[in-house]
Order: sequence, then structure tokens, then C-alpha cells
Amino acid sequence: MSLPYSAIVPISATVSSAAFTTEKKHILLAMVNDLIPTSVPYLEFSGASAVTDFGAYFGQSIPEYTQIQKYFGFLSKGGSAPEKAVIARWFKEAAAPFIKGSSDINSVAGFKAVSDGSFKITIDGEDVEATGLNFSSVNYYSDIANVLQGGLTGKATVVYNTTTKGFIITSLKTGSEATIGAISEGTSGTDISGFLGMENPVLSQGANAETFAQFCDRIYNANSAGYSITTLEELTEDDIVPAVQWLQLATGGQTYNTVVRLVFNFKDKATAKAISATLSALSYTGYVLTYDPYGEYVNILDCAICASIDYEVVNGAINFNFQPAAGYTAITGLGTVVDYQQGLTNSSLMEELNQAKISTVYSLGFGTQEQVFYGFGLMAGAFGSEDVQVNESALEQALQLSIINALAALNKIKAQGADAAALIGSLLGTPLEQFKDNGSIARNGTLSNTDRISIAQATGNPDAADAVANNGYYFQIQPLTDNDIANRQVRVLICYLCGGVINKVQIINRIYGA
Repeated sequence: MSLPYSAIVPISATVSSAAFTTEKKHILLAMVNDLIPTSVPYLEFSGASAVTDFGAYFGQSIPEYTQIQKYFGFLSKGGSAPEKAVIARWFKEAAAPFIKGSSDINSVAGFKAVSDGSFKITIDGEDVEATGLNFSSVNYYSDIANVLQGGLTGKATVVYNTTTKGFIITSLKTGSEATIGAISEGTSGTDISGFLGMENPVLSQGANAETFAQFCDRIYNANSAGYSITTLEELTEDDIVPAVQWLQLATGGQTYNTVVRLVFNFKDKATAKAISATLSALSYTGYVLTYDPYGEYVNILDCAICASIDYEVVNGAINFNFQPAAGYTAITGLGTVVDYQQGLTNSSLMEELNQAKISTVYSLGFGTQEQVFYGFGLMAGAFGSEDVQVNESALEQALQLSIINALAALNKIKAQGADAAALIGSLLGTPLEQFKDNGSIARNGTLSNTDRISIAQATGNPDAADAVANNGYYFQIQPLTDNDIANRQVRVLICYLCGGVINKVQIINRIYGA
């Protein structure tokens, strides 16, 4: 009798980490800010220091800083909060190239000792030398910047940025043909190239102007982790409609099977309603319109709610409506005699916005009791409910990650055979079961006759509808075709019953008696 293999090769169980993990649905904030270089597609701010890091990079005097504070300060009813903000530059106008130095610059006294300074910089492929720079009368770094700019007359501007605490040299030309290069030694007088904090600078080349739709497409293809694309910039209908049209084309004509959505903010109700009507007439989906008459950027609140959803926990899916809106002003302030005599009531205002699919901050309460919430209107789409479409996107990503992690971990996933089908089934079944637990997929639901017919037609299985109703979902691995084999692909059909949410309950009283 021989020894077992285990006597020679001991086996111990190990746990392998997944190559990819699910992230929350972070905000992707489009900014028109010269401090963001063209050398990076986007910036990310996350963790406990996210707000501090954002302020250190951009300064605290811009509107976006306050909104980033509010974004990371949001706490859902489930106790979950946003974890990351993705920031990208929108080139609303053609941008000039620049070189941004660090704070490692010489002292003002060190500059004052130089009366014939020089340095070189490459602009549009040409070496430009600034000579005869006299710093003897400077007292501040802004004075030094003025002297530096004087030496580059007609070629560039120079500023001392109090946020970065360094010099920024910007070309006078704009567009993708405009370029800038590194600082080098001057050839006459006293070389000051080492004074400027430009040893390891940030170089940003010129860029052409782009529409908001073009920005969305660029950042989408940059594969950022951002999901809710929004901005504090004022957008017109000419900005918004093409962007929403882009979303339909980029995601196959529907919000489902997408990794982004668009959130637009409006101070003017009439404008919001007009754009909503235009988009609705085009049957576009995947966008949120928020009404914000007080200029508090309600769109950021919507993005914060979305970014706080944790699909990894039981009952993690949420209702966007009735989420807390601490720090925001409710629009439901109608209540004077004149208001009511003119037919202006809070209920009619909310109904008007709800019919137009426009979300806002409102309040509810009895008498002196009042709670402020975000919601109503929400996202236009087949279900008219933002949570359903956001949940759909999350489910799609969970299914994708399950497959990708398997491909990354295993030598192969077989295409044919019962064991091949079983493996694929297990990869799909895990996230589908998870989304039953978190509430995105309903258990023991009711299907309409139309739904049953649709499922039967799509699957060719008359029992599939019962599986969806009883189990919450049904999937089938389609038979391999010659095209599937040639492309080494497996096609899977998935049907599931959305959990959905209730925003209103209608109670009908019928009282009978003698």
C-alpha cells in the first residue's frame, strides 16, 4: 500500500482576495478650474482627509469646496455616507498650457539679492529666455511674479498662487496646439531657474474647448469610478439636451446597462419644466433634474444620497425619496392667506414638480412639527423611480465583477458542458441572491399578464414567469451558436422582479351604518 499524496504534499485551505471589488456610486463633479492639468483625466478625493485634501488643492474660497463638505457630510438613514469624490476638468473654453511649481521656492530675501536674473522656458516648442530680471525692490511673492512676467512679455503670464504656494506660468495661447515645457538654466546674468520651485513641476498642455456632452463622453471613456455626473456650472438647454442624448447612445438607448447618470440643477422652475418637457418628448432617460430656487445646489444632495448606498449589506437598497436634507431649505414655504387665495399651495407646487419629474427639497409635518426631505419627481424612466434605475446599474456592475473576478482568478472558464453551465450559473447566482438580500430584487412578487407574456416570449419557457414571481429572478444560459464559439462568448438572459419603493399610500374610507 502506497502513501497518500497528502503525506508528501500537505494541503491547506487559502482564501484568495477578489481582483476587483464593488465601489459605491460616487459623484463625478465637472469643474472649470485652471488648477486641474490636462496630464490627468481626473482627480480622486477619498477617506477621512477628503475635504481637507480638496481644500488644500483648490482652496476653500470656491463654491465647490462648500459643496464637497456637504457631500461628504451627508449621512443616510441607514448610517452610510459617501466615500469618494471624482473631480474632472470641463474645458468649457479652450485652455492654455501651464507649468505649476511647488512651494519649494527661494525666500523673498533670496530673490531681492538678484538684480540680473535669468531663466529659460520652452513655449510652443521655442526656447524663451527671460533676462535682466531685477528683484531688488520686491517685498512679496506677487511682486516676484510680476517681475517674472515682465521677462516673458508677450509669451506668458506668471502668478503666485496662495493655495499652491508656488508660481504658475501660463502661456498666452490656447488650444491643443499650444504647448509648454520645463524650466531650464538662463545663459546670462544670475541663473534663477533653481529659485522657482520648478524642479518637479506639473506640466499641463493646451486643450480645445468641448461641449458638456463631449466632456461626458471623454470622462466616460477615461473609465473613472464616478457614477453621477454633475456640475456647479450654469448649463443651458444646448448643453443639457445633447449630453442626455449622448447618454442614450453611449448606453444602448436606456438607463439600464449603464455606469453613469446625469444630474442637472435649476434655480428657475420654468426653465426646468421646459427642459424636462423636451427630454420627455424625446423619451430620454437616465437624468435627474433638481429644482433649487435658493442656490443651495440640490444636485449635490442627490449625488450624495446615491453615493451613500451600500449594496453589500442586508436591506442596503434605499428609497431616494424621504432621505434627510439637513442644511437645505425646503421649497414648501407657502402658507399666507394671499398664497392660498391665489391658489398657491405646497401640495399643488409639489404635484407640479412631480408631474414634471423634477426633484427638490421639501418638508412634511403636522402643525409645528416639520421634517425636511429630498425627493419626489426623481428620475425619468420606465418605472419613473430613481432607485429602480440606480439599483439596476448596481446589479449590472455586481454581475460584471463576479464574471471578471472569475476570469482573473481561474485558468479558464469552460464554454461547453454541464459543468461549464454550472460554473457560470454560480457566478450569476451569487450577486442575484445578494440583491434579493439588499432589497433590489423582490421576493414572492406579483407579475402582470403583460410581464408574464413578455418573459415567456423572451425565454421560450412558459414556467420562467413563475420562477421570477416566486424566486425573484430567472436566468438561462443560451445555446452556443457558431458566432458564440468564434467569439468565445456565452450569452445569458436574465429576468428579475424589481423591488421598487412606495412613495404614497392612498386610503379609501367607506363607512356604512344605520
